[in-house]
Amino acid sequence: MAGMEKQRSLAEIITPYLDIESVTAAALVSWDGLLVVSAGSGIDMEALAAHSASALAATGALAAELGGPPRILSLETGSHGLILAPLTQEVFLALAGNRSILSLNR
Repeated sequence: MAGMEKQRSLAEIITPYLDIESVTAAALVSWDGLLVVSAGSGIDMEALAAHSASALAATGALAAELGGPPRILSLETGSHGLILAPLTQEVFLALAGNRSILSLNR
């Protein structure tokens, strides 16, 4: 029962991100690429979690060369946008949606 309560509270943390215009999916992802919790639709969140962790790892190496850890990573494709934001040493936030989501990063 305690695990279900924790899962519910994590979902309650990320669900409000879906109220932001242009955000269609939100997730907490572990640094090793495991999906902790997600909300929204239209995207394979398991795959997004795994690929996002790899992208942040590579970005971390590049950021170290520039003098610090990455704060936010954004990606724009032809029709979608993605924002990855480290939160703790255990998880990062992934927000996906249409390209206008990138205005959140500015």
